[in-house]
Amino acid sequence: MTKDVAQSSLFEVAETDRIWRSIATPTAMEAVARDQGRLIGFCGHRGLLTLGHYLMAWRLLQDESVLLVDGANIVDLPLILRLLRENQENQKDRRTLLSRIHLSRAFTVHQLEAVIGERLEGAFHKYQSRLCFVSGLLDTFYDEEVPLWEAKRILRRVLERLRHLADAGRRVIVIAPDPPGTATKRRGFVPRVAKAADRLFTLVNENGALALKDEAVAPGKPWALPAMQLRMKRYPPR
Repeated sequence: MTKDVAQSSLFEVAETDRIWRSIATPTAMEAVARDQGRLIGFCGHRGLLTLGHYLMAWRLLQDESVLLVDGANIVDLPLILRLLRENQENQKDRRTLLSRIHLSRAFTVHQLEAVIGERLEGAFHKYQSRLCFVSGLLDTFYDEEVPLWEAKRILRRVLERLRHLADAGRRVIVIAPDPPGTATKRRGFVPRVAKAADRLFTLVNENGALALKDEAVAPGKPWALPAMQLRMKRYPPR
């Protein structure tokens, strides 16, 4: 696992009247913090890529070591630094907190398979961590230069490996937003991730407002984010 530093902020986060700890549902935060030995999925709107930064910053403030596999090439460390600066209560050294993120990037499905299949378990031991975020798990799978049959085969092996790690007592947080509109033949990948998850949260756009739904709860009112927009300034082409 290697650590890298983003050069500029990729995201714009509109002003909100909610403190950042309330952006995710309490149940989502509890799942990320406490559900040992589980694979927790976040699917839906691409604002999840920003939401994941909030969850990671929160865990860093709890002095937790975080493994981060970036499959979307969109991790924004300056945003995490800003969240740490704005929300820490005891003025911990931000660089020390940021050093607890252990980042590995994958730019192809084969690199992603190698990181998860060959290196991730060793990183759990090396950095004494029990928490891993896989951000943009499916983004490389939407590359149509990879044959569909091969992408399906690799995804199956990746999910099996993540299941193995979760069964060994780790918290594996998989962030798998919906594909871009051009990847119509690969929309079935998101349901595969959702089926593999022990716990599933879905971010949806409802009349211009984002809402995070806990799929473990009977249908009811979702946790709405009426004053907040999660949007990316740019998105690297695949």
